[in-house]
Amino acid sequence: MNNFDISLIKASEKDKDTIQNLGRFYVYEMSRYCGFLSGWEIPENGLFECIDLSSYCEKPDRHAFLIKANGELAGFVLINKVGSAPDVDWNIGEFFIVSKFQGKGIGRHVAEQVFNQFPGIWETSQIPENKAALDFWEKIVNDYANGHYEKNLKTIAEPKPHPMVVLKFASKGKG
Repeated sequence: MNNFDISLIKASEKDKDTIQNLGRFYVYEMSRYCGFLSGWEIPENGLFECIDLSSYCEKPDRHAFLIKANGELAGFVLINKVGSAPDVDWNIGEFFIVSKFQGKGIGRHVAEQVFNQFPGIWETSQIPENKAALDFWEKIVNDYANGHYEKNLKTIAEPKPHPMVVLKFASKGKG
């Protein structure tokens, strides 16, 4: 990893607009892999929209974090308790690293920091066509869990039924 000072900052209500603004770029990045799927068409006005992410700053069972690299906004991580099975404690709802910071180890550092901060059973889920996310999360989870994880293709109900690759593993917490 390059020499980055990486900060994970708990987001508050005042950060909702920043997260939502970054969400447009998140959707744009995902369109590279998912853009040919139904519902992922480019908007007629050319302005990508993201689902409303404000609940991550408002609900007590959700957590939003802004990511900064050397003091510059570098992305977000949003976690919730909505797993695909009742024993899941934590789920990566959304995870985004701005393009200029991708491939530099920042995502790995942030993922491990979040897993360590919230012990329990975790899930990450990826749209099967999103090859970059599949590769990223499988490597991160495999390394973090020392190969002890489950990988399944499941139909997730929300926001509408769709297939997802789900990785499930345990975090004991480390800090």
